[in-house]
Amino acid sequence: MTESALSREDEILLSDWLSGDETPKETLSLVAMKGFFFGLVAAPAPVETEDWMDMIFGGAAPGNISDDKLFAIISVYNEISEQVYDSGALLPAECIETANFADNFKSGEALNDWSIGFAIGAAFYYESLLNSLEDNSEISQALQMAYLCLSYFSCAGTAQQIADLQQTEWEAFTQTVLDMMPDFVVAYAQVIEQAALASGNYDDDDWNDDELID
Repeated sequence: MTESALSREDEILLSDWLSGDETPKETLSLVAMKGFFFGLVAAPAPVETEDWMDMIFGGAAPGNISDDKLFAIISVYNEISEQVYDSGALLPAECIETANFADNFKSGEALNDWSIGFAIGAAFYYESLLNSLEDNSEISQALQMAYLCLSYFSCAGTAQQIADLQQTEWEAFTQTVLDMMPDFVVAYAQVIEQAALASGNYDDDDWNDDELID
């Protein structure tokens, strides 16, 4: 697990604002935003700030975001980017599994929020990247496995279907995913890079793996 670059006080203020009356109902929680940025910063091509900022707020960012809130959001983005490409990516400290495995899939639980955010961030590129790879190739399978693992807690119904397809009891399969998540968090950006290069749509010389926002 990892600590936030923001002070505890600033993190609480940002979290309260994201879930408060000044933001749209569909706004991501702070934990979901961390998952969103984790998926986003691994994108094989840059995503415009305006585009991803809108996604944090359910599709349209408020027009009156104060400078201190923008600074806090950008600080979280830069922190996640540095972790992914420099210091090492880890799940946020909040992402602690619940005693009852099924509770991890409930709305408001940290793993559910983080996985939802990750899936939203990865949606900028995942399907198009997967479709550009040769079916059943090793890198295609690695990409699908990484995405399955990191988005797993976003939907209980989908998770149950996956466990059924694997002919494994749901609780046991969920524990397997939990055990694999830290490794996939560390390896995800590398999997995306390898998949992007294998697709033939990106050049190694053009790879930009640590873009920070001023």
